[in-house]
Amino acid sequence: MEGSEIQRRTMNLGKTLVKELNLDPGVDTLARWMAHYIAEQIENAEHSIGAEKNVAEARCVDTILKIWSHRASFPGKARPFVNFEPILRTLKRLDPKDEHHFFFREPDEIPESLPDELSKWIEIAKGIDDAARVWLKYVFKQAAIVATDEASIEWLENSAALQERDNFSVLFRELHSDIDVWGDDMESQEIKREKISLYISKLEAFAELNQTLLDEYKNELKKLSLT
Repeated sequence: MEGSEIQRRTMNLGKTLVKELNLDPGVDTLARWMAHYIAEQIENAEHSIGAEKNVAEARCVDTILKIWSHRASFPGKARPFVNFEPILRTLKRLDPKDEHHFFFREPDEIPESLPDELSKWIEIAKGIDDAARVWLKYVFKQAAIVATDEASIEWLENSAALQERDNFSVLFRELHSDIDVWGDDMESQEIKREKISLYISKLEAFAELNQTLLDEYKNELKKLSLT
């Protein structure tokens, strides 16, 4: 993004901060003071002229960025992306020791020296993991659709100018590839078709394994019932 666009979006981010901090009845006196201060800075920047305007705009942008850096401590629903917090907590519980989410990890390579039988079972385990990732991504995408409201889109449209790679923006970009707030081209229909086809193939492979395991356990249960 060009400098002027970054500045425009940052100013809009400040306006969103003012609106959200003033809308939430649970915000404290400090939060309301921040909202008033940002609004005052924006007012000065928009109505100044000449050299004073450049100074006012720079001061306003700096103020917005400083307050934005403390967004995690905003009270109640004024906190950006608050609807996404349960999703991130769930992802963290899935793998609390890993900072990366399940759909960002690269699979480990299998050493060529492994026995064929062991390699087979490791490949099966990878297939199960692949299928689980497809399931989880679908489930979290549905959760993200429910969590995404107008406020979330507005936060992202304006904070995208900062080119941040925090948990919220990464998660949103991964799950909402059809919403373009970063100024990139959205996924083409062909890429979407390729992804869906890949997901189908992974699920079909697991379906075959699932049926095999079901048959094995049913036979084992039948044998135990006869003893």
